[in-house]
Amino acid sequence: MKILFRLSVLFIPMSLIIFLFVYLKEDKFYPGADFRNFNTPAFELPLLDKVNIVTNKDLGDEYILNIWASWCITCLVEHPYLTQLKSKKIPIVGLNYKDEKIEAINWLQKFGNPYELIIYDYKGQLALDLGVTGAPETFLIHNDRVLVRYQGEVNERVWKDVFKPIIEKEGLFND
Repeated sequence: MKILFRLSVLFIPMSLIIFLFVYLKEDKFYPGADFRNFNTPAFELPLLDKVNIVTNKDLGDEYILNIWASWCITCLVEHPYLTQLKSKKIPIVGLNYKDEKIEAINWLQKFGNPYELIIYDYKGQLALDLGVTGAPETFLIHNDRVLVRYQGEVNERVWKDVFKPIIEKEGLFND
């Protein structure tokens, strides 16, 4: 009986350790990825660099929505990859989040603009309606539905493992 007890005392923690090691080591483990399919909220907000108002109906059928700010360090880290996506003709809409307009415009002039247009969400209401907890966050949107939401830096690996499979499955960005 003592042997059985000792074996179970060793077996249970070892099994848990092995399970966690295998699960957490998995290359495709992305805690920032959310695949819940939900509607985009209706909105009416100004563009960053113009006085024009944009609504959710003005954005097209399929695009990437990237939440960013000039004060966000991780946004600067992911910025070169967004520029690569732009060169591949991936439509990216920027949502400037709780930022000073002049700071955001200066930031884009300094680092480049990968966005087709930029929505200015100074109060953060649209971001709040989308469930944003901070910047950067990136959404794959098709027909007013969020197919993927990713919290954190989008880079080549995240794009390939999180976004690309859904894009290919849905047949998006094939123009």
